[in-house]
Amino acid sequence: MNRQFLITAMLFLLVITGYNQFVALPRARAAQEAAEAQLKKSAEEAAKESAAAALLVSSSSASIIAKEAPQPKPEELFTLNLPHADVTFSSKGAGIKKYLFKDIVSDVDLTPYEGQGYFATLPQVDFTEFARTKDSITFTGDIVSGLTVSKTYRFNENGINNLSVTFENRTSQSFTLGEWDYNFGPGLATVKSEMKDNERESKAVYLVQEEGKRKPTLETFTKKSKQPELPWMWAGVENRYFLAVLIPQGWKPGALAADKPVIGKQDGMLWGLFGQDDLTGPKLTVSVPPAVLEAKSKLEYNSDFYFGPKDYKQFLDLPYHLDRSIAFGFFGALGKIARNVLETFYGWTGNYGVAIIMMTVLLQAILFKFTLMQLKSAAQMKKIQPEMKRIQEKYKGDGQAMNRATLELYQKNKVNPLAGCLPMLIQLPIFLALFNALRTSWALHGAKFVFWLTDLSSKDPYYILPILMGAVMFFQQKGNIPAGTDPSQAAMFKYMPLIFTLLFMNFPSGLVLYWLTNSLLMYAIQTFINRKMAKAN
Repeated sequence: MNRQFLITAMLFLLVITGYNQFVALPRARAAQEAAEAQLKKSAEEAAKESAAAALLVSSSSASIIAKEAPQPKPEELFTLNLPHADVTFSSKGAGIKKYLFKDIVSDVDLTPYEGQGYFATLPQVDFTEFARTKDSITFTGDIVSGLTVSKTYRFNENGINNLSVTFENRTSQSFTLGEWDYNFGPGLATVKSEMKDNERESKAVYLVQEEGKRKPTLETFTKKSKQPELPWMWAGVENRYFLAVLIPQGWKPGALAADKPVIGKQDGMLWGLFGQDDLTGPKLTVSVPPAVLEAKSKLEYNSDFYFGPKDYKQFLDLPYHLDRSIAFGFFGALGKIARNVLETFYGWTGNYGVAIIMMTVLLQAILFKFTLMQLKSAAQMKKIQPEMKRIQEKYKGDGQAMNRATLELYQKNKVNPLAGCLPMLIQLPIFLALFNALRTSWALHGAKFVFWLTDLSSKDPYYILPILMGAVMFFQQKGNIPAGTDPSQAAMFKYMPLIFTLLFMNFPSGLVLYWLTNSLLMYAIQTFINRKMAKAN
């Protein structure tokens, strides 16, 4: 009995074990895998909607959920061909991915660097083209079922364009729209002649109206900058020749955030002989504060924007003080006067090179009295230099006696050494103002002068102007070095033209033309004075 029971029990356990191992457990595993697959599929579908919805709930959770979301759709590009540019938009955020500016010299891609694109918003939303005209394009995207976002760019001839972002809630429940951003950058390219200096000139900026000031102030915003204390009028990215800014209309923007990521490589010192350096570019984001979107309602954010060259003449006819983005320097008022005079002469001649020469002649005519004073003082100092040398040798070691004898020499010959410094002090701010006015003048870009000079905003391709300028300065300095001058000082005078020549090699040819014309006029006046004084003696 016991033996039979034990055998029966063992057989029963074997059957149960075999059934569980080969029938029940495989079925359970299959059911579990099917359930897990269904659960994963449901989770993925939910994640797809929640990832988009999270964009509107919190920017921090959006990035986490986006990583867990299924593989996104491939990026699509849409190009709108305008008279002044070919603008390409991305389906990821509906930002300007490529802005091919139709420049007078050659087309320029102002946005060649990897990134979301300019004015990109909600990059996790897949936008599709909804409509377009010859000067506008509209994109739409689904955030969650029943909640959509549309984005319309409208480009105008005067350069003040329009951008609207509209959220539409077609459901019966309300949504809380979390903080979202407009993107700028990274980096803004420029014309070929300016690329070498572009990293230094590229900045994230905003314009603010300070109390007590007649005109608004342009401020630079960096990663370490504090938030603007006053409401700003516009914000964006600029370099020497181009500007891209957002101008909110009827809505209050949130915080600004800036960065300067690496966007490529560039030649290092001595034309890359020591390798390449990282190329960085400014990136700016303008946040939009949270808002509640009620059921069956819309919420619209309208803005103006500018994307294009910093044309001072055009800016004066436009609103928003865009001309404040042009750097005239410390002597800005003089620079603006010089630019207005230049434009007047250009209106008469139709040639900016001739206009620069005319402006230089006019400037020398205005300053002729001071120039004459300076050159006469230099000629008189040269005349008494031998006597100065004798005084220095005679009273060597007795400073007071040397100073008394020198003063008597000045009084006897009616020489005022300060007369040579005053004109230079007067001309210095004028030169600096002209330097900035000509260096930042978009009007000179692509402006032809003669023969090989086809772009007065770029360097002389054959270095003819700077070499001529250096030669004129050499003869001018040679005639000004008094006999018996200390050898080290004489060497400095002799090498000054060479230093200026090397310095001006890569300067805009319009600026070199101004300095060459100025040097020729100074040399002519100096020669006239020297001959007149020699004849009188």
